Amino acid sequence: MHTWHASGQRRSVADWYPRRANGHRLGAKVPVATAICLAAAALCFTVIAPPRVEAQEKPTDPASQTRGQDQPDSAGAQAFDLSDEVVRDVLTNLQRGMETHDLDRVLDVFDAGNMKDFALFHDQMVAFFRLHDNFKFRYQLLQVTADKDRGFAIADIDLDADPSDILPTEQRRSVQMRFQMKRGPKGWKVIGLRPTDFFSQ
Repeated sequence: MHTWHASGQRRSVADWYPRRANGHRLGAKVPVATAICLAAAALCFTVIAPPRVEAQEKPTDPASQTRGQDQPDSAGAQAFDLSDEVVRDVLTNLQRGMETHDLDRVLDVFDAGNMKDFALFHDQMVAFFRLHDNFKFRYQLLQVTADKDRGFAIADIDLDADPSDILPTEQRRSVQMRFQMKRGPKGWKVIGLRPTDFFSQ
């Protein structure tokens, strides 16, 4: 690209840059120097700038996890305590089993593995159900005591039994019964009762 000087001499754009004493032009190298400076500045920023750290979840303190595991669930602990409510659940299952004439449900109230002479009690109940068609079972809980995974309950029991004969005569029997109970994998079960001959008459 050329331009005309006022004197009429033809001059190029380069003639407008200042010259050093040795005759070399300074303006032609300015863009190169500027590019070098910008590149150096970008490199310095890249090196100095801290690396990007992504947000991470705060690690869980192992000690807090251990404390949480060591503390039992209060609702679960109360469910395993032998209370009046727990004993009533057991005796209600016994009552419903008797009144629906469901021998399996009655026997499920007892712990076959921990009850002494369970085989004899089983045969006794089978015979008792065969001799009677209907039962009316009532109970009144009087006392509950517990020691860790074992406990005792005392209740007044009234049982009306209809014999399975031609002219049935309802037989009523009443007793204050003592139940021995034990907590197992399936909850509280009866492992003993007195008097033992209540269901054999």
